[in-house]
This record gives sequence, C-alpha cells and structure tokens, in this order.
Amino acid sequence: MPGFKEDSNYFVNGTVVEEKKSKGSITGLDSAGAVSFVKIFAYMFMYLAITAVVAFAGGFALYSALNNAKATGNDVAISNIITAYYGLMIASAITLIILVFVINFVVIRGKHSVLVPSIIYAVLVGVLFSSLTIFIDWRIIGSAFGITCGVFGLMTLIALFTKGNMSPLLMLGFGLIIGSGIIALVNFFMRSSTLYWVVSFAIFAAIMFISMFDIWNIKKICERGAMDKNLSYYCAFNMYVDFINIFIRVLYFLVLIYGKSK
Repeated sequence: MPGFKEDSNYFVNGTVVEEKKSKGSITGLDSAGAVSFVKIFAYMFMYLAITAVVAFAGGFALYSALNNAKATGNDVAISNIITAYYGLMIASAITLIILVFVINFVVIRGKHSVLVPSIIYAVLVGVLFSSLTIFIDWRIIGSAFGITCGVFGLMTLIALFTKGNMSPLLMLGFGLIIGSGIIALVNFFMRSSTLYWVVSFAIFAAIMFISMFDIWNIKKICERGAMDKNLSYYCAFNMYVDFINIFIRVLYFLVLIYGKSK
C-alpha cells in the first residue's frame, strides 16, 4: 500500500528487499503482530457493519416513503422522492471518489486520523447499496455476503501461511484489469457473449489477486511491528474496499444465476 513510510523499506517496485525473521510462528507473526492483525479485521468488520446498517435502514426508509405516497395516491410525492433519491445516489458516488483521494492524502501527510473519512466512506457505500435491499431478494444478498466471507477467509489463510513473496499478484491483478479493459473495448463493437464472460471472470480474478496481495502485505507490516492505530484504520479500509469489490462481483453472478433459474 503506497504512502506509508513504515513500509518504504519493505517494498521497492513491488519487490521485497527486507524481510523480518519469523518469530517462531508458522504465520511469521509474533503475539503483538497477531493482535494488530486481528484489530485490523475488527475495524474492517466495523466498516462493513456500518455499511450494512445504512443500506438496510435506507432501503426500508425509501420503501416506506414510496408505499405511503402510493397509498395516498400522491404521484407528485412519489416523483419527488425518486428524484431526491437519485440525487442522493449521484452525490454519494461523487463524494466517494473524492474521499478516496482525501483518505490517501491524509495517510501520506500522517498528521490526522483516517477513521472519520473511512467511516463516512462506509456510510456512503451503504447509501448506494440501499437500492439493492429493495430490488434484490434478501436471500441472494445474504448468500453473496456468506460466499464473500468464505472467499475472503480462504484468501486470508493463504496469505497468512504463505512464506513466499506474493507481490507478483499485484502486477498480475493490474495486468488482468488492463487486458480486460482492452477486450471490453473490442467487445463493445463485436457484442460477443463469450468475450463478455471472459472479461467478467478476468476482472473477478484481478480483484481476488489484488485483495490477496493486500492481505499479505498487511501481514508483512504487522510482522515488522510497524503498525500504529492510524495505519490499522487505513489497512482495515483497504481490506474493506477489497471485500466490497468481491461482494459486488459475487452478488452480480448470483443475480444472473437466479434470473436464469426463474
């Protein structure tokens, strides 16, 4: 993860140049490193919990408002609610993009905590996800969350117990993204369903590789004992974003499968 002085001696152009010796643990983490790693996961699930609460509360509020307007036959109110909701969604999406730059800038400067902007980011993702709770069956959402937890847990175990260098996964992930972009551009004119699925699975694979690298990199930072509270918040934020990206892709595939089974 770029921007941290604590990790500047550890990665140079994606290559490990300094490695702390194992403390006797099969994961390479001593007790302090293991505690730091667990705290990062706790912060990540805090972000996820915030997103989930906002998503379901927002979806329920929108559903109730629309039902009340329909019950009174007030078409103007329905139109105003939908317009306001679309405006909120657009504003949330734009703010999310800005927050990514803000969070990274705060981390580089190292003078302020990233906790507040990270929480705001999680809230805004919940706002965007609120529409999912209305239009997608909750069982599908629950299944997607469960599968994502399983996938993320498996990647964590692999990253924890891998002794080798996993930094090539980052380059492989970005390579897949670039390649997928080129194929998608070509397929815009060809309209091939086969190429469409190739791009979809390549992007999913890219997300998986980058996520696994992030987890492994965080483990390495914990091994070095370079983890402070603000760095923990930021590492948790990165893992949260990885989790959300995987969740979106899994949910997308499940919706397609569920739609075909109907």
